[in-house]
Amino acid sequence: MADGASNNELLLAACKQDQDDILNDIFNEPESFNVNCRDGLGNTPLHYAAQLGCLDCVKVLLTHPNTKGLNVNPCNRIENDTPLHKAVSFTDDPMVAFTIVDLLLEAGANPSLRNKLGQKPIELVDPTNKELRDHLEKAELAAQIDRSELALDDDDDSSDGEASD
Repeated sequence: MADGASNNELLLAACKQDQDDILNDIFNEPESFNVNCRDGLGNTPLHYAAQLGCLDCVKVLLTHPNTKGLNVNPCNRIENDTPLHKAVSFTDDPMVAFTIVDLLLEAGANPSLRNKLGQKPIELVDPTNKELRDHLEKAELAAQIDRSELALDDDDDSSDGEASD
């Protein structure tokens, strides 16, 4: 590993350079690291991995046993973008972008969050990428349904034990 660099700096660098082996080394070391560390722009390792299409790094960040406290919805400082905003903007390989978006959504990324320009991730998708747009629409609808079911469950709890029609 690099002399003088902290594990947090190494996490950011590894995700910028698609070095999942370095991530695994850091996560397996007993030394401390913050999986949600940020650079001066407020980007986390997950922001960089998603933005640059580093699929293996995204997988390690989302699945390694020592990354349980990973925040999948952090907003950076400049654009107020989440990693999901960054992932949908990756256009080099649409299948990689789709896979990263899918992994982020499965991990709990919120497709309804808006950036500083008021844009949700779906609004940043290349208009020709119908598959990714459809996937995000379904995820957003599913999240809305889940929220409405939670509201209904809360309403049911306040009744006299009978479900409302």
